[in-house]
Amino acid sequence: MGKFEWLTVTTRSSGENLSIGMHTLEGASKGPTLGLFSTSHGDEAYAVLVIREVLRRVDPAKLKGRILAIPLGNPVAFESFTRTTGQGMNTDMNNMNRVFPGDKGGWLTQQMAHAISSNFVSKVDYLLDFHCGGVESGIDYVLTHAGGNETHERSRQLSRIYGTEILFEHAKAVHSGTLTDLAIEQGKPSVVVEVGGSIPANDPNYLEKCVQGVFNVMIELGMWEGKKVLPKKQYLMRRRVLVRPTNGGMFQPEVLMDRLGKSVKGGTVLARVFNAQTFEELDVFTAPYEETIMIMMRGLLSRVNPGDYAYILGDFSSAEVIENA
Repeated sequence: MGKFEWLTVTTRSSGENLSIGMHTLEGASKGPTLGLFSTSHGDEAYAVLVIREVLRRVDPAKLKGRILAIPLGNPVAFESFTRTTGQGMNTDMNNMNRVFPGDKGGWLTQQMAHAISSNFVSKVDYLLDFHCGGVESGIDYVLTHAGGNETHERSRQLSRIYGTEILFEHAKAVHSGTLTDLAIEQGKPSVVVEVGGSIPANDPNYLEKCVQGVFNVMIELGMWEGKKVLPKKQYLMRRRVLVRPTNGGMFQPEVLMDRLGKSVKGGTVLARVFNAQTFEELDVFTAPYEETIMIMMRGLLSRVNPGDYAYILGDFSSAEVIENA
């Protein structure tokens, strides 16, 4: 697994040191540095498995260049398994992927982001930023946006090379302060990979697909010998909707996780939310497009709060079909 080191952030109120772990795998010959990053959101931990497996498989003698990997970018949020940084008065509840490059003298999340920016982003030439489904959800696509300069164009190329069947392209950047925005501003092509979740965590075939995506990128960059594995067709979509419950309650799915990344017919009931005490039905989610792609979905009976993520649904009619030989 190469070298491991701790990036020091601060001292917590308990007296414990808060540090972020980083792996370095040096290849036997020269080449670019690829950064692998995961878990800026504490409940999106599936990619820890992906990064661990990649580092297990890479033989440094065959590697051209270097891999830097941070599997657990936000250990405080991971500890509480929440999207934002921790719970209670001793943490700031900030979204790490909105505060890059961070601030050494700022909120706790900003301090962690500063350590990552200074000791990780500054050293990489290319970056894969992994995001995942949470406790009750799964996700499967790569996210990019149109326009920009040569770095943006190379980022889009690598997004396709990673090899998910579904890609989504925003017309422009949606958020500020993201890790990939920071890297791209520094001229470093970057990819937002959104895969996995707690649901498919025990599926070896799915893990293999995610690991192969990293090797696809390494092969494309000349870091690794081999043949890229791509689906026969990829679908680059440009229209989607993010669906949230307006009411909290018991979430009862009718379309289950086996449809992740696949389509359902328009009007299909996806799930219902009902009051767990009175049994009153509060929300019904239906597929909005004639052919609706399940990009992100909840697939378990669970409780939801008003405004929680429920679905990201793509419009298949907006897709550009990419044929791979």
